[in-house]
Amino acid sequence: MTGLTRVKAGLLAGLLLAVLATTSCALHPRGEREERARAHLAYQKHEPAALAADASIKDILEYAYAANADLEKLYWDWIVALEAIPQEASPGANLAISFESMFEEGKTSLRQTTLGVGNDPMGNLPWPGKLTTAGRRSLEMARSAGRRFDGGKLALRTRVLAAYYDFALLGESIRIKETEVSILEIDSETAGAGLRTGTASSEEVLRTRTDRDLAANEVETLRSRVPGQLAAINALLGRDSYAPLTLPKDLPAPRDLPYTDAQILALLAERNPELAALANEAKGKEEAVKLMRQQYIPDLGLTLAGDLDGMAKSIMAMITAPIVRREAIQASIRQAQADLEASRAMRRQAESDLKAEAVLMLYDMRDAERQVTLFEGSIIPRLEEMVQISRTGYRAGKTPISELLDNELMLLETRLMAAQMHIEREKLLAQIEALAAFEP
Repeated sequence: MTGLTRVKAGLLAGLLLAVLATTSCALHPRGEREERARAHLAYQKHEPAALAADASIKDILEYAYAANADLEKLYWDWIVALEAIPQEASPGANLAISFESMFEEGKTSLRQTTLGVGNDPMGNLPWPGKLTTAGRRSLEMARSAGRRFDGGKLALRTRVLAAYYDFALLGESIRIKETEVSILEIDSETAGAGLRTGTASSEEVLRTRTDRDLAANEVETLRSRVPGQLAAINALLGRDSYAPLTLPKDLPAPRDLPYTDAQILALLAERNPELAALANEAKGKEEAVKLMRQQYIPDLGLTLAGDLDGMAKSIMAMITAPIVRREAIQASIRQAQADLEASRAMRRQAESDLKAEAVLMLYDMRDAERQVTLFEGSIIPRLEEMVQISRTGYRAGKTPISELLDNELMLLETRLMAAQMHIEREKLLAQIEALAAFEP
């Protein structure tokens, strides 16, 4: 092969490699690598360790993050969106290779054998800027899916906390009602003794026994709710409905809210995952508008051919001018712009709705705090003092036992009301934390 032939062969090989690169490389957008790294760190499916029956709420939450199927589904949605990026940012045309050999007197030679390479004639090579824009659009959709995963994790935390708090309240309610039954048992026995000595009527005996039995029935009703509440928690944890979890021995300690109401609303607008997801969707639709405008840019078809001894024979290029599709392209641009405006409007309305929801939750939480403070700071201490006075009077023979028991029952009822307000406040706080995307 002569030097000139080698040069031509090298030129043909270089052109063939250029066509191959053009039809095979994706133009990855800036930020894709970081989003993939974030997805890798955000969730890794694994079998969670066994959960102890007396597990803390922290352990229960960690178990839920590893085992909840809804959260896992959101993660795979995120991965699906990420894997759409290289597909959108790659040329749609396949590589087409042609081979032709001419026979002369039953023989052929390298000069009579032609090799052609180009893009698939059914799909032209798009302008690189189109691929870049399509990649950025897909990246914003992937980021949106990632924000929804973040929101799903916060929502799961809220649901697990609410279920656990209800479980703890159920345990406290059972303990209070059991104490009430014990008090009413004493009341019934006292009335029975009074009937024998003539100091109590049959009607009073019947009333006290009825009160005792009704309270005992309430206890059994509360106990019957334990399996159902346990099943609700286990469903969030991906466990068997009857997997053991003991009733908490105490109500959870109250948690602080380290922000003012105004700061909560500011955090919501800045960090709420759903608002962030909608913002990413809007950015993706901005790229979609650009992509529709880029339809005016012609696409390219390219075919290179040469004989096998390195002598280039032909280079053919074809440009597709979208002149006849002008009206359709203009309609697609208007459609993409309308879709963008609809997305922006949805984002604005979603922020307004979430802020209104947060304001309502904050007022309800503050009211629950006020009631807890009233009960625990004033009413319960006052009732405890009344019970102590009654006990002293009863020991001195100045206070009837019925009055003492009534005061004790009133104290128990008030403690139950305070417990309910406490749990309501903690559940509202968990919802507010999810809206503003922060954890204590």
